[in-house]
Amino acid sequence: MQETLASLEPLDREVLALRHFEQLTNSETARELGLSEAAASNRFVRALKRLKTLLLAVPGLLDQASRTDESREAAS
Repeated sequence: MQETLASLEPLDREVLALRHFEQLTNSETARELGLSEAAASNRFVRALKRLKTLLLAVPGLLDQASRTDESREAAS
C-alpha cells in the first residue's frame, strides 16, 4: 500500500491524506492546499480513481482482500 501511495503525485497523496486520514472537509482541504473548492473536489475524485487503478494492478491483492472479508464474516 505504501509503495502504491508513494507512486502517486504529491498533490494526490496530500489531498487523499487530508480528506481520508485527517477527515477534513472539502473546503478545509481546499484552503489548506490553496485550491478552489471545485479543484480540491476534482483532485480528490481523480486521486481516488488513480489509487484504485494502481491497487487493482497489484497481483493477488483482490484475492487477499476477499479472504480477509470472508474471515471477518466467519468470525461474526
